[in-house]
Amino acid sequence: MAGRERGCSVTLILRDCDPVLIPMRRLLTVLIISLFLLIPGLSAEETEPVTADEHYLMGNAYYSFGLAENATREYEIATTLNPDHADAWNNLGLSLTSLGRYDEAVDALKNTTRLDQDDPEGWYNLGYSYGMAGNTPMEIASYEKALSLQPNMTIAWRNIGAVRFEEGNYTGATAALEQAVGHDASSAIGWYYLGTVYEKTGNLTGAAAALDTAISLDQNLTMARDRLEAVRRNLTV
Repeated sequence: MAGRERGCSVTLILRDCDPVLIPMRRLLTVLIISLFLLIPGLSAEETEPVTADEHYLMGNAYYSFGLAENATREYEIATTLNPDHADAWNNLGLSLTSLGRYDEAVDALKNTTRLDQDDPEGWYNLGYSYGMAGNTPMEIASYEKALSLQPNMTIAWRNIGAVRFEEGNYTGATAALEQAVGHDASSAIGWYYLGTVYEKTGNLTGAAAALDTAISLDQNLTMARDRLEAVRRNLTV
């Protein structure tokens, strides 16, 4: 695997591109408020002041439609109005990450974990943003904190496995990915990643079994099919 991949492209082992957005609530109300505010000629005196929660929810609406710049603006207003709004800080971090503003994303997500130290999703998101910013030690530390709060967070285990694989620490990658499939045996990509590491370390029998499991779970996982064919050829040599 050449270089370090940071995105949702196809590669051998890749960090999951699945940060945790705090779910939207009262979306219909938010859309009505948004439209109301856009009515031409409507003066500020004719409307109630928009609250931090409403800016946060409007940010969620924008984010759900792929409008990250607009979402970022709403989340920034929400956190200005209410600096203790942990959910707004969390979603601001994700929006900034999607814009490639990784250092700012880390700063936002630090506020999330400061305000809610027991939120595993906040720690996971912080780890992901640290990784995108190139700070591997803090990325791992954040994933480990998330796992200390939620040991079955398979996405964090898989990302630790991806980091260790990139570092050439195949023992660490194997341990993390075995944890991932142990907590979620239905994940085809988890079995594919584990099979890839087994192949890398010369455990061809284990690799074949893991890749075969991945294919049984997802018949369209062509990467696993390709690797399984190569492993089987090497097993018969």
